[in-house]
Amino acid sequence: MRSSTLAATSPSQWSQDLGYQRTQIYPLSTTVFGCPLVEVSASGVKISLMLDTGTARGFVLTDHAPPIPHHLEERNEELNADGSHRGESLRIRVDSMSILGNDFRNVTGILSDWRMFSSEPFDGTVGLDFFLDRRLTLDYRSRQVGVTSLPLPEKLDPKRYLFADLVELPESQGHILYAKAKVNGRDAIVYFDTGYNVSFISPSFAEGAASVERPGKFKVFREGVPVELGGHRFILDELRESPIDRGPGFDLPVAVTLGSDVLSHFIVTIDIRTKKLVLALAP
Repeated sequence: MRSSTLAATSPSQWSQDLGYQRTQIYPLSTTVFGCPLVEVSASGVKISLMLDTGTARGFVLTDHAPPIPHHLEERNEELNADGSHRGESLRIRVDSMSILGNDFRNVTGILSDWRMFSSEPFDGTVGLDFFLDRRLTLDYRSRQVGVTSLPLPEKLDPKRYLFADLVELPESQGHILYAKAKVNGRDAIVYFDTGYNVSFISPSFAEGAASVERPGKFKVFREGVPVELGGHRFILDELRESPIDRGPGFDLPVAVTLGSDVLSHFIVTIDIRTKKLVLALAP
C-alpha cells in the first residue's frame, strides 16, 4: 500500500489528537495472519477474540474455544452476504461479557464450527455491536486499541486524517463497514473487514491493472490499483482477483474488500454513531 498524500501519525500523536486518556487505551494482539485480537471476559472466562468488523451482529464462539458457560436459544441457518446458505449454528446467550472497558449482560451470539468461517482454527469474534455508543481506534503497528464515548474532534489535520462517510446499509447487513470511493477511476464501494487477512478486487474493476499469476486458490493478483477515498489517493498491491457479492441494496458495485493486510498500514477509527471512518497512516 502506497500513499503520497497522508503524513504518518505516531501512537502518541493519534491518542492526543483523538482525545484518548491513557486509561482508555488497551492492548491489542494479532493472529498469526495479522487480524486483530482483544481480550474478552465471557461468563467469567477470559479469552482472546478477533475484533472483526465483518461480524454483523453480536459475537461468535467456535468449537475451538475453551468451554464457556452459556444458554442454548435455538438453531440458526447462517447465510453468506449474498444470501446463499453457509451452514448451521446455535444461537446462545451468555450471562455477561466484558469488552474493552464495558460490561454487557445477557448477550446473544452464535456457537458454530470454526470451519464455517475460516480455513484455520480460531476461537471466535466480536463485532461492532459492542461499540454502538463508543468509538474505537485500532493501531495494528503499536498493538493498541483506544475506546471512548467522547465525540470525534471537530477539527483534525487533513494532512494526517482521512474522513470517509459510512454507507447506509440494508438492515440485513448489520453493523459492518462500507464507504464510497473511486477504484481504478470508477465510482464504487469499498468494504472494510478486519476479520479478513487478505484483500480482494472484483474482476470488473481490475482492467488495466498489472497482474501476477501464482499457484493456489487465488491465482491472479493485481498490482498498482489506484483508490481515491476521502480526498486522498492510495495505490494498492497484492489484491486477489475474485468476484465480490455483498448482496442487494447498494447503489454502486462493491469493487474492493480491504482486509487486515491493507488496514494494518493505517490507524483505523470507527464511529458508528456518526457513521464515520477515519484513517491515519501508521509510521
